[in-house]
Amino acid sequence: MSVVPKSLFTWLILLVFVIFLAIRIDGKVDWNWFIIFIPLWVLDAAIIIQLVVNIIIHLMSSIASTVDRNDMTKKRKFGLLSCCLLKIVFQVLLCLRLESFDISMYYLFIPFWIFITMGIFDNFKVLISRHPYR
Repeated sequence: MSVVPKSLFTWLILLVFVIFLAIRIDGKVDWNWFIIFIPLWVLDAAIIIQLVVNIIIHLMSSIASTVDRNDMTKKRKFGLLSCCLLKIVFQVLLCLRLESFDISMYYLFIPFWIFITMGIFDNFKVLISRHPYR
């Protein structure tokens, strides 16, 4: 799939999320916070499906190289998958906190900080390497 449909899908999902968030904060609806976050989970599911399919194709390829056609290693793909899963864990904990469960802010932000740290290291590695996505 090319970049334009992916970006349009992402913007549409984010627009729906912002609309849901605005009407929830405005008090027009009294929906559960898990319903408000459904568009983000749809986006995360699409990302996870794409990553899993790419990992499966990479593992099943007859070429014995460690890099696929996207110039990404298996290690980086698994890292991106773990980042997406950490983001989902953070969203679930945030929804629980917003639904008045007694979760400490310290424990709430642990997956977020791990996710951000992994992203910073990945971006730093891409910036300093000769082969950006390896």
